[in-house]
Amino acid sequence: MEYTYQIISEHQLVVEKLTGEVTVEELSLKTQTVFSDPLYVPTYNGVMDLRHAVSRMTKVELYGFASLISETEMFGKSKWAIIADDPIVVALSHTFQHRMPDQTTIGIFCTIEAAADFIDCPELTNYLQDE
Repeated sequence: MEYTYQIISEHQLVVEKLTGEVTVEELSLKTQTVFSDPLYVPTYNGVMDLRHAVSRMTKVELYGFASLISETEMFGKSKWAIIADDPIVVALSHTFQHRMPDQTTIGIFCTIEAAADFIDCPELTNYLQDE
């Protein structure tokens, strides 16, 4: 898996991009990386671009990850948009969404514009583009 992220304080935005094969261990590691960044603020909205990612995790593994995330104070105070087009990644993203205490904070989309609308941040198009 390749992973990049930006924390854009002026827009109170986190932009993540994951490509390649993604395991639950790598997903956990990238989450720890973001949460430990001194610029990360739990109230910033975020976008996770998974359009070039392939899931290598099981539903049960994702349940465990979702439980861990929902218990932390570093997540759930903002909106997160997941951008995905692979059917398995989309299905697992919905599974993750349904495991969150407040499902309205997670949205799954196939375009940057829809994700930007969900998090109310039109500037997102300056950092990600539809392909």
